[in-house]
Amino acid sequence: MSHPVGRKVAIIAAALAAAMLVVITQAPASVLAGAVRSWSGGRLELGEPSGTLWDGQADLILANGDRDSSFRTRLPGRASWHISLWRLLVGSFDLTLTNAAALDTPLALRMDWAANATIDANRLRIPAGVLVGLGAPWNTIRPGGELQLEWDTVHLRSGALLGNLRAEWIGASSGLSPIVPFGHYRLRANGVFDGAQLQLDTISGPMEMTGNGTIVDGKHLRFRGSARVQPGTDEAVATQLSGLISLLGRREGDGAILNFGT
Repeated sequence: MSHPVGRKVAIIAAALAAAMLVVITQAPASVLAGAVRSWSGGRLELGEPSGTLWDGQADLILANGDRDSSFRTRLPGRASWHISLWRLLVGSFDLTLTNAAALDTPLALRMDWAANATIDANRLRIPAGVLVGLGAPWNTIRPGGELQLEWDTVHLRSGALLGNLRAEWIGASSGLSPIVPFGHYRLRANGVFDGAQLQLDTISGPMEMTGNGTIVDGKHLRFRGSARVQPGTDEAVATQLSGLISLLGRREGDGAILNFGT
């Protein structure tokens, strides 16, 4: 016969475990919102979160990391996510993010306890104007058009990102120029991000931007290029683009030097 005290302890322990499971499974989406803001240094926020930590919805907001700043821009559509609790219990963080307005297909992210991660191939499409939410220099340039970010399956291993990414600025425009659009541009990042190679090319348009660079130690950007009016461009169009080109970098001849580095 089991001891009465032992039975009571077992019943209390079972009740506490059940209560803890309920608390965990019903944790509000706001818990994830706080974690995302902290992890991104305030550059990504979940606006008006609803649902739970495991299955929720929110607006995705780009910001510049300053709580007192008014620069915040919502991405198109409303994102929903699913985090597998059971996969988490066996040592794998599995996230599926859905946003039909911005992503071609649901984004799948898998991460183990060693912080090794895999993100499946996908494409993100957003209005270029959302970059204003990041503050300078975008709030000055006030870009228009569409941004497309496309990637093959990428892997994060020991703090280094392995994979190829392509970003395109389609129908590029600026609040500083009456020329709409003034170009279509493609930026490629190839290889391991500890030393990844960057290549900027102009696909079309009267303003040419080209350059190349590297990403060192996974975070330090070193890039050098140029911006200038394409040869043969109408003189009136060239004159209207001149002011924008001067704002992009140090003037050199009829163009400007693009020089970014940390």
